[in-house]
Amino acid sequence: MLHIWCMCAALVSSALFLSGYLIYHAYHGTTRFEGPPAIRFIYLAILLTHTLLAMAVVPLVLGSVVFAIRRRFDRHKRLARVTLPIWLYVSVTGVIIYWMLYHLAPALRG
Repeated sequence: MLHIWCMCAALVSSALFLSGYLIYHAYHGTTRFEGPPAIRFIYLAILLTHTLLAMAVVPLVLGSVVFAIRRRFDRHKRLARVTLPIWLYVSVTGVIIYWMLYHLAPALRG
């Protein structure tokens, strides 16, 4: 039962974050990375993988939830084993992207 509550909390908090993120960027647009070219290349590589995997993780999460609701735990478990590492990567790289964009780049500029 604890697993169900934790996963529901994770799903709701992720959905709220995604909604807020999309609404914010719909009104404020994008922010350009203003760091040195070598660091910018690293930033863009992380951003690209983050973005692609963030798009991929949505149907994976929804599929995992549907399998769990339908009590198809064999399929749920198999899909969740793929979904979790991708979701964790997206979560961690999101924080790294934020830090690089709003803390590292300004510090490197002076």
